[in-house]
Amino acid sequence: MIRLLLVAAALGGSAAVAFPPRPTPSATPAPPPMPTPADRYDLVVLGAQRPIRVAVHVHYQGQPLGVRWAESLKAVFGAFDRDHNGSLDAVELKRMFSDTSAAGLLQNGFYSPFPNDLPTLAWVDAGGDGRVSFAEFAGYYRQAAAAASQAFPPLPENPQNAAATEGLFALLDADKDGKLTRAEVAAAERLVVSRDADEDECLSLTEVVGPTAFVVRPAGAAPAPRQVVPPVTVARKGGAADVVKEHVRTKYDWAALGRPAATWWTDPADADVTLSFAPAAADCVARVTTDPKALAARGFTVSQTEPRRLVLRHGQQAVELSAVVGAANAATRGGVQRTQFLTMFDAAAAGKRFVTDADLGGANAPRFQLLRVLFDPADADADGKLTRAELDAHLSVFETFAAAAVALTPAVQTPTLFQLLDDNRDGRLSVRELRTAWDRLAVLEPSESGRVDAITKAAIRPTAMLRLSRPAERFAGFQSPDAGQGAVRPPQAGPVWFRKMDRNADGDVSRAEFVGTRAEFDATDSDRDGLISLAEATAFDAAARKE
Repeated sequence: MIRLLLVAAALGGSAAVAFPPRPTPSATPAPPPMPTPADRYDLVVLGAQRPIRVAVHVHYQGQPLGVRWAESLKAVFGAFDRDHNGSLDAVELKRMFSDTSAAGLLQNGFYSPFPNDLPTLAWVDAGGDGRVSFAEFAGYYRQAAAAASQAFPPLPENPQNAAATEGLFALLDADKDGKLTRAEVAAAERLVVSRDADEDECLSLTEVVGPTAFVVRPAGAAPAPRQVVPPVTVARKGGAADVVKEHVRTKYDWAALGRPAATWWTDPADADVTLSFAPAAADCVARVTTDPKALAARGFTVSQTEPRRLVLRHGQQAVELSAVVGAANAATRGGVQRTQFLTMFDAAAAGKRFVTDADLGGANAPRFQLLRVLFDPADADADGKLTRAELDAHLSVFETFAAAAVALTPAVQTPTLFQLLDDNRDGRLSVRELRTAWDRLAVLEPSESGRVDAITKAAIRPTAMLRLSRPAERFAGFQSPDAGQGAVRPPQAGPVWFRKMDRNADGDVSRAEFVGTRAEFDATDSDRDGLISLAEATAFDAAARKE
């Protein structure tokens, strides 16, 4: 059984997001140092034969997380600084939302006012000069900085995965001997003809095994035992709590591993990986930064089919790291809250272009309580009238803050057979993926001799995973046995004609998709496999241009 340990290793980083205590106001002129989100983590995988430690460096759009955090704070500070003089006075300070509210906004994407915890000049103005500088402003948001980078406990195994594998394995196992021979795996390509219901020349999980793959646990059946995982602890630069070190020290035969357990935590990590989050999925990046020769010397290999996802392997142990954007992205969640507040404003305004304090009080007070808390901060010109434009601009400040948060979520998941065949994780099996299935499954089959004659279910092993995402989207990619369905991306490479003809976006142009003559298709399909690959299209196009 594989177990995961995610250890935050940065100043102020906390796996449980245990916020540091609020600083005591000081009369000294020196502002508190700006707290920054954790951007260095250790992923520790307790494998069957040895532990694996991956140093994970968290970036945001290619920049270290601390840089992104500072940029976000400057944008928010500029929105609060009405007279644009580089500091906040007592009136401008009223626009600030509390550290507690900001932390909540970063954790779940929604803003909840805390009227009893509003920042005051005495609390934020560390220098005591009656004004709040940017340094003092940034130093105030200690809880928010901790919440901007969160490490969550491992997610449990998906109970539907086993059912999905059983259905597909039984379909491919023609002689029902519990093994898949090379011929049986090769025959999977014929399923495209018989089961491709939407005629896109690809197979979804539903098309392959039908809805029976999603059978819910029968009533009265005992639930699967929960996987026990080590606790998540916080330490600097690869350190860990004593209980974790003891667990690693006693679980493995360090003499056989040829190294002392005591130095395992201080030695260089097995691999360094940079995960860079971005609002658009196409801009997310997962990249190994360890020297390839050093990685190979440690017995690791790396496979990567898309820029935002990679898989490290050591023997039979796989570790998948990725940066993902969920369907319920921050813009969507922020849009929901924006709609709620603006709907509340329209109801209070009752046809006017503004609301006053009187519109939100009296008998209407309970109904408009949340809007009332925002009245003074959102009233940009402090004229006692809150316009819709002022409220909309203030809500944009919330979204700027919310966009700065990221979360790391580890999991141990046993991939489905469907997922192992779905090399590009788009939720479909293409003809080429089915043709190359044996090569990808054979390397997973345990074999002392190195020879593989058949694939058994022993090839389907638990995979350690780590996802970088927004906190509200941390379940992305873990819910479904065909995770990735709907993630089909239009072709981005190759000649224009190739991208247009590849209508199902599987990376190949089939005879059915090709709009030219059969002779033209055969001239382009150099290996005569019935598919025009990206390489073949590029080579044909280059040769044609020379002519």
